[in-house]
Amino acid sequence: MISIFLPIRKGSRRIINKNLKKLPYFKNGLTELKIKQLEKFKNVSFKLNHKFEYIVSTDNDKIIKILKKYSWIKLHKRQKKLSTDDSLDKLIKHVPKICKGDFILWTHVTSPFFNHIDYFNFVKKFLIEAKKKNFKSAFSADKIQKFIYREDKKWISHNYNKKKWPRTQDLLNSFVLNSAAIIARRSIYINHNDRLCRDPLPIVSRSNSGFDVDDLEDFNYVKKNLKSYGTKFTKFRI
Repeated sequence: MISIFLPIRKGSRRIINKNLKKLPYFKNGLTELKIKQLEKFKNVSFKLNHKFEYIVSTDNDKIIKILKKYSWIKLHKRQKKLSTDDSLDKLIKHVPKICKGDFILWTHVTSPFFNHIDYFNFVKKFLIEAKKKNFKSAFSADKIQKFIYREDKKWISHNYNKKKWPRTQDLLNSFVLNSAAIIARRSIYINHNDRLCRDPLPIVSRSNSGFDVDDLEDFNYVKKNLKSYGTKFTKFRI
C-alpha cells in the first residue's frame, strides 16, 4: 500500500490564511484545489496495481470541518508541538505512526500545478525504477543544465579543471527538489528519520508543475493562471 500524506499547517507568515485563501473556482483555495487533484488521482490509481490511503494532517479546525465530507480522507488532528516552524523533524518521525503504507508519498497544497496526471506518472516511474534498480526513495525535480556556481567559489555544473567552458548540453545535470512529491519506503522514515534516503531518484516534473507557492507574488501568479484556464485547469484524462 502507498500512503499519500498531505500536511496542512494553520499558520503562514508571508500570506495570511494561505492554504484557504480564496482562488477562482475554488472557494477554499489551495486546499480545495489539491483535494480535487488527489480525488482525480484516486479515481485512476487502480491502474498502478497498488492500494492507496489518503491522510491529511492539520492543526486547522476549519480544514478538518471542510474535509469531513470526503470519506476517503483520513484526518489527523495535529498536535501543537508538530505544527511549529521548526517541527519538521518531529513530524517526519510521527508520520509512520499515522500512515500504514509500505511507501509514503509526501505532498503539499502549495504545489497547485502538480495535478493527478503528474501524481500518476510520478508514482508509476518510481515503482518501475524501484523494482528495476532497488531505489528506496524519489523526489519530484526540476532539471537544470546551466552553468551553476556556488557561493563557496566552486562550480557544481562541471569540472572547471578539466574544461573551463564545456558545451551546455555536456554539463552535468543538476536537479532541484521542488517539493511537489516525495516518496520513500516506510523503513526510511523509521530507521533514518527522513523522507529520503542517501541516494534518491530524481524524477523530472512536467514543465512548471513543481511551482511552489511561497509568497504573495506566487499566489497571484496561480490566481492569474486559474482565471486564464478556467475550470479546464483540473480537467485532464489519462
